[in-house]
Amino acid sequence: MKEEAPAGIQKAGFMTRALTSTVFALVWLGGVWLGLRFYVLPLLCVIVAVIGVHEFIQLTKGRLATWASVALGCLYLVVPLACLVRLRAYSFGGYLPELGFTEVGLGLTITLLFSIWGADTAAYIFGSLFGRHKLSPKLSPKKSWEGAIAGFIVSMTFWALLPRLFFSGGLGLFGLGAPSSAAFGLVIALAGLGGDLFESWLKRRAGVKDSGTILPGHGGILDRFDSLLAAAPIALILAAVMITSVVR
Repeated sequence: MKEEAPAGIQKAGFMTRALTSTVFALVWLGGVWLGLRFYVLPLLCVIVAVIGVHEFIQLTKGRLATWASVALGCLYLVVPLACLVRLRAYSFGGYLPELGFTEVGLGLTITLLFSIWGADTAAYIFGSLFGRHKLSPKLSPKKSWEGAIAGFIVSMTFWALLPRLFFSGGLGLFGLGAPSSAAFGLVIALAGLGGDLFESWLKRRAGVKDSGTILPGHGGILDRFDSLLAAAPIALILAAVMITSVVR
């Protein structure tokens, strides 16, 4: 049966969620724009890592020893966030003038954030309105294939179009055409969905609805970053491979 969208949105506290999402987005976009200047982005990542590890320990309490929860929590949070900082650090200037690289790291990171947020939002709204086929009933009953496909399309669209702002002559991602850039976006969306489902599995195992309460309307830091944690390392690896191939 299709879920009642208005009721679902009302239960989530739509206005509260919209407000906290806007503030959250502005803070992170500001941090990404500043990059390593004044260590803004690394500090944001450290804050998320500390809160996230705490939430991870709470989710795994009673199933893992404390030291194991801390170690796995750090691995789960710190490595992906470090990948995000490294992705932002890419900046070639005139190193590849034929492609017009100016702020590669800025372009990649902003596109990554928008594609993840856009995919999550599209999946939530489209799935609430039109979702009929459950994606994973046991892990996340509210997710549907219709919502997931909408998220894939949004992510692919962002990766096909947004990087053109950071390359001269309107070239796509690393000089690729729109279809190839969109394929990059599909891989990112798949990774993000995997991260979302993994965090849903953690919550299901812990028998809780939310990983935390620090973000009103969002259900915790892990709920806000689960997709990004999985997508950031994939984006960094793909970007490194592409940049290396272009340089050669």
